[in-house]
Amino acid sequence: MKDLYEVIGVSKNASGDEIKKSYRKIALKYHPDKNPGDKEAESKFKEAAEAYSVLSDNRKRQQYDQFGHAGVGMGDQTQGFSSGGFHHMSMDDIFSQFGDVFGSDIFGSIFGGGRGRQSVRRGKDLRVTIRLTYAEIVTGVEKTIKIKRLEHCITCQGSGAAPGVSPTTCQQCGGAGRVRQMSQSFIFQSVVERECPICKGIGKVITKPCKSCNNGLVRKSVSVKVKVPAGVESGNYMRLDGQGNKGETGQ
Repeated sequence: MKDLYEVIGVSKNASGDEIKKSYRKIALKYHPDKNPGDKEAESKFKEAAEAYSVLSDNRKRQQYDQFGHAGVGMGDQTQGFSSGGFHHMSMDDIFSQFGDVFGSDIFGSIFGGGRGRQSVRRGKDLRVTIRLTYAEIVTGVEKTIKIKRLEHCITCQGSGAAPGVSPTTCQQCGGAGRVRQMSQSFIFQSVVERECPICKGIGKVITKPCKSCNNGLVRKSVSVKVKVPAGVESGNYMRLDGQGNKGETGQ
């Protein structure tokens, strides 16, 4: 059997914090959801978890330091240890210890995300074709074009809720705009994060909608000035920041 300190990648006199920090890196690197179908990664993931379950427990660590693998689990007949004394953990055992290692937001650490931040609904871009004369192409020109785009409703200030009524926090996602669905297989757990089906990623729910708009947006015709530089060619694009459709909920 491998030395547990070598599995975690620390020295035998490492502190508890050093052991936890090293295990955290290994768990993130070899987590099954980051390495689907990789048996070697899965094996290293379980191996590290089993080693951490011993080295993070002062009593078990002391027994291991004194007696090796045979000493692990001495005096504890409820753990289900093998004949060699080592406790072979199930995936449920492994995931149950993640709260201590990764904190309350376990899967936020694994997937690099975090709860509590609702998504921003950016308005869609608009594309307009401008026709120029030969003289305008040569000298450059300032054009005023009319476009129809979605603007924030004046009545509700873009909230989508009736005047005097504020949108409420979505109970399904807790205002995060995203929900996580966990599934348990025989080997490991997987987590899929998706847009909340109730609030559509906004994080807020409108109980009484504004009658003057649709989700805080109204279609208006506006005039926009465009400065076209000299020497443009057919098919060239010009980007005008902030001139597209407005997003929902005041974004």
